[in-house]
Amino acid sequence: MADGGASTFILLITALLVSGSVSAILINQWGDMSSALEENRKGKEADAKTSVSFAGDAMEVGYDDSVSPNVMTFYLQNTGQYVLDESTLVVIVDGISVTSSITTTILPNGADWTDVRLVEVEVSSSSWSYQNDDSVSISAVVSSEVTSGYRGTDTMDIEVRLNV
Repeated sequence: MADGGASTFILLITALLVSGSVSAILINQWGDMSSALEENRKGKEADAKTSVSFAGDAMEVGYDDSVSPNVMTFYLQNTGQYVLDESTLVVIVDGISVTSSITTTILPNGADWTDVRLVEVEVSSSSWSYQNDDSVSISAVVSSEVTSGYRGTDTMDIEVRLNV
């Protein structure tokens, strides 16, 4: 009888040690998962607070075909809470990226692209052959400045009519 009690006691101690180790591993994994969820939430919050919209009359977008390369001019407004970084602006006209030929001007001049400022965007291409009243699809992708370690992004898509 004495041997049965000792072996039962050893098995009980072993079971408690194993269950304690498993509990520590599970708690550690839960902490890692919680941290990953928090990082994901902060990234989504940055995206939610980053927003850009077309500003002006979409039926009267300036287009100058008298210069080479041809120049299209339109305006974007920061409609989010985070300051936008105009240097990250990507513009796509009729499905073709024109990122390398973009000029941006914050209006009124200077400062950051906050929610009270417009950005004048001039994109140019020598391959365009648009005419007056042509419809053109414009997409703009912009990112916010890094805030609390996160950068939000937003996309704007619109169909516009050119005014030569």
